[in-house]
Amino acid sequence: MVSRKQLIRLVMRSSSVGLLVLSVVSAFGQQTTTTNTNCNLYGNTASCTSTSNSTDYGAQQQRAYEQGQQMGRALGQGLAGAMQAHAFTKGVRKYCNAHPGQEWRYFSRADGHTISTGHCPSDDDKAGIAAAEFISHHKDYIKGPNNSQAMVSYVQQHELDPRNEKSYERAYKDLKKNGQLELYKR
Repeated sequence: MVSRKQLIRLVMRSSSVGLLVLSVVSAFGQQTTTTNTNCNLYGNTASCTSTSNSTDYGAQQQRAYEQGQQMGRALGQGLAGAMQAHAFTKGVRKYCNAHPGQEWRYFSRADGHTISTGHCPSDDDKAGIAAAEFISHHKDYIKGPNNSQAMVSYVQQHELDPRNEKSYERAYKDLKKNGQLELYKR
């Protein structure tokens, strides 16, 4: 049992009145235990309560390391999947540029079975796709035989590539400037 005088001396030595903090650090710095003791004096009686907090830094570091490893694996798998998809798409595009209108097949390297198949767009398909993309970007363009004939004639006369949307852009700008297209009024 601590006498009243001993308790008052002990409390006065601490930096804050009524609070005594004891810290114990293990020799390797891996675990820290902090004990907080709070004492209140009531006349000749002292009432003290203590709480301890123990922190194992080694275990925290290990958990953080493992979480970092999991995040790295997930990110790596996502990047690998994106790279594989890009390589697949690039391979199909390259094949289709050399073989328009033909069917393509993607085989497994391990056992040779077909994983995916498709049909390469023909030059006519590509021209239709480019024209549809052009029309979707120009709300004032009226779809009709007169405008279509004017655009196709311009692309042919100027030897532009009908598979490229930029060809239709150029035809549109020139024909619009010359008043040769029927357009919706804004």
